Amino acid sequence: MNINKLAGIVILIFIFIMGCLGTHGKIRAQTGTENKMTLAELRENWEEYTIYYSGRWDSRPAAIMFDPKNDDKKLVGDSWHKIEDQETLSEAISTIKRWYDSVRVDIIEGPDNQFFGYMYYPHMLYIPIKMVDERTLYVSTLPPPPSRR
Repeated sequence: MNINKLAGIVILIFIFIMGCLGTHGKIRAQTGTENKMTLAELRENWEEYTIYYSGRWDSRPAAIMFDPKNDDKKLVGDSWHKIEDQETLSEAISTIKRWYDSVRVDIIEGPDNQFFGYMYYPHMLYIPIKMVDERTLYVSTLPPPPSRR
């Protein structure tokens, strides 16, 4: 293989990787330097958010997504179900606490570290997030539990 072909392949791979990096959001832990949002604050101020839950199997909640109503951004996803009242929110939180040991409130960010909302979930789950447009993130389906052997 000559050097020109190799250089062309390297450039194509670089362009592909850079394109992929710019189209994904992320869920990240809150740092000690931020004003940390707590689950109690989210529950108390639930009416300020559009709230969704999703599960890993059946309809049992495994994660809760909080999308602030007072901004022009949106969180969407096919497997996410809207929570309409505080009682349903409390039941979803109780279910998650009952089934998972290590649960926390993390921040959902766009590709440019722009704040989109909060996720209450077991942090060992990897939840892919991709950009739909500059104001919308698509939050993927939760990964299924490992198969039992």
